[in-house]
Amino acid sequence: MLLGTYEHNLDDKLRLTIPSKLRNKLGNTVYVSKGFEGSLELRSIEEFTIWSQQVLSYPNMNSEARMLSRTIFANSAEVEIDSSGRIKIPANLLQLANISKDVYILGLGTKAEIWDRTEFDSYENENANKMEAIADNLGSVA
Repeated sequence: MLLGTYEHNLDDKLRLTIPSKLRNKLGNTVYVSKGFEGSLELRSIEEFTIWSQQVLSYPNMNSEARMLSRTIFANSAEVEIDSSGRIKIPANLLQLANISKDVYILGLGTKAEIWDRTEFDSYENENANKMEAIADNLGSVA
């Protein structure tokens, strides 16, 4: 399970070091994809396969399903974790997530999210008091 919040920076060659606690669970090859709310998503090969099968299971005759599939798969890349624990995120994905240097990497169970620090801090501030209401709407998790 991927857990925790980590602060990291892109290096001069736009490589991102993946924390060892996450790296050990992801494997040597990972998928980086456009995420939601301005993030990028990082998945192991196994988790990307499960997730992509879910996306592909939506009816192709539905225009929203086609749009979601198109957006996700056109904005995904398979990347290798190098011997120093870094990945090279494609420039188009960095641009989509407005990432330039300082990032948070969030472990979210089966995936990790990569956020520009300023963007995530704004997101957190906007949503700081919504957790209880969301839990009420979704039903108790305890």
